[in-house]
Amino acid sequence: MSDQKTDTMESAPRGRVQLVTYPWLSVLGGLLLISYLLLMTEPALAGLYPLPAQWHGVEVKYAALGLFLVLLMFDLRRYHRQHQRQKTDVKALREQVNALWQDKKQLQLKAHTYSGHADKLKLFISDKLLEYIEYDEKFLHFKSIAAEVRHNGVISFDKVQTALQRALAESGPEQSGDYRAALDAMRYLWDLLDLSTADNLALHIGNLLCECEEHYCQRLLNSDGPAPLPYEPAYPPRQAAWRALALVSPEALPPLIEGEDYRIEEGRWYVHLAPVSVLLGKENHLVLLLENLLKNAQFFSGKRGYRSPFAPIALTLVEEQGQAVLRIYNRGPHISDEDRPNLFQLGFTTRRTREHHGRGLGLYFVNEIVKGYEGRIGVRNVHTPETRYAVRVELDDGEIITDLIEVEVVDGQPRCRTADGEFSDARDWTFRAPVLSVEVTPTGSRDTRRIADFAARGKQVRFDPGHPERPAWQLDYQPKRNAHQLVFQPLDVSGVEFEIRLPTAQLRLDGSELGRDEDIDAEVERLDERFRVPGEA
Repeated sequence: MSDQKTDTMESAPRGRVQLVTYPWLSVLGGLLLISYLLLMTEPALAGLYPLPAQWHGVEVKYAALGLFLVLLMFDLRRYHRQHQRQKTDVKALREQVNALWQDKKQLQLKAHTYSGHADKLKLFISDKLLEYIEYDEKFLHFKSIAAEVRHNGVISFDKVQTALQRALAESGPEQSGDYRAALDAMRYLWDLLDLSTADNLALHIGNLLCECEEHYCQRLLNSDGPAPLPYEPAYPPRQAAWRALALVSPEALPPLIEGEDYRIEEGRWYVHLAPVSVLLGKENHLVLLLENLLKNAQFFSGKRGYRSPFAPIALTLVEEQGQAVLRIYNRGPHISDEDRPNLFQLGFTTRRTREHHGRGLGLYFVNEIVKGYEGRIGVRNVHTPETRYAVRVELDDGEIITDLIEVEVVDGQPRCRTADGEFSDARDWTFRAPVLSVEVTPTGSRDTRRIADFAARGKQVRFDPGHPERPAWQLDYQPKRNAHQLVFQPLDVSGVEFEIRLPTAQLRLDGSELGRDEDIDAEVERLDERFRVPGEA
């Protein structure tokens, strides 16, 4: 019924209505029958219009009457069909008229609605134009305020720095540390203010690196004696990483030792800072970068449901192919695919709790600083691996036990599959003799990790030595009399890792891009194939 109505509304209006014609056949047949009967019953008429003798029979009379009835039925049937068609056409015409009226009514309503929307749109556009004009005025006003703050900040900074330097020169050994810390904090505050009031952070840092590169080259060329420079053009990134860690750590950190690896493996931190080449620029810029990443790591590693027996935050610094490589890992929720494209945009934040609502500035600053250094920054979600481990246990009495442990991730947690197909949190053994050593080897790999020197008393916990920043497993050893218990437990290492690659000063001076292409050897090999002589090895 609805389809028929829709077709009626969508079809063109029909102006033609079926007509009901006059029953000429039955009327004409009736007149002929009456004339025939008059001629048969009136002798006077029969004398004037004589009929053939065979027409006077009874059969002819019944035949004439039957023919009249047939004509009458035919006209009645035709009348009924024409009348039904007429009713259908009239009904369709009325529906079309009603549909046209409804369409006209809807068009009038739409016109009224759209006119109201147009007025609202005009009002909205005018309001937005006023807002943008006001925003431009506020932006220009902010730029003027920033310029004023920078100007007054320079004057105030020079005064405070001069006073602190004078106090540092006149102070004794017991007070020099406090004055030096205050001077470093003041310089850090000034560099942060300098970045915050810059129009383009990446361009500002890039220009600074160009100036530092010029001063650094002058220092290298003046071999007879270094000329005085307005500021230090290069700095060790390890010192910047240590300072950033000291800003976010609630406890005092052990000092750096020149030329030695710096390690912390306790509490919430795993830190490994290897000696690397110097970077150009200001040390405080890298401190600001790492401080933001470490604060993010602290926030997300403290989320409920992500506790771990190992340090939930790892900071490592190494040098690879002429680049200083910083990696910051934290246990915690993964970054969703929806948030990843907006991660470094100004104003975007994933901190949506009431107590820690972010302002979307930290990662934006991080990305701009990396771009200013012409470096690279990457972020990836770390997943708990599924693998098999071959475990070899050597006992004090010379017995050797080997076992194969299959680790699978079930409901987001690593589980050990038993021989009967069930899952358990860990695999445990009990030995009569003490354990001398344990070797753990992932299947398909020659990377065997050996743990020895177990104490004779007390519960001991050893983590995967091959990946101290995020160990894949741990061993719990509890020596007892004739019942030495050993437990192998896979660990959940799911989290997020940021990787930052910054070119060192030497790489910038060399002007080489080899350090940026990790597949340069394969690329050279591919290009060299075109010039090799056929048959040459």
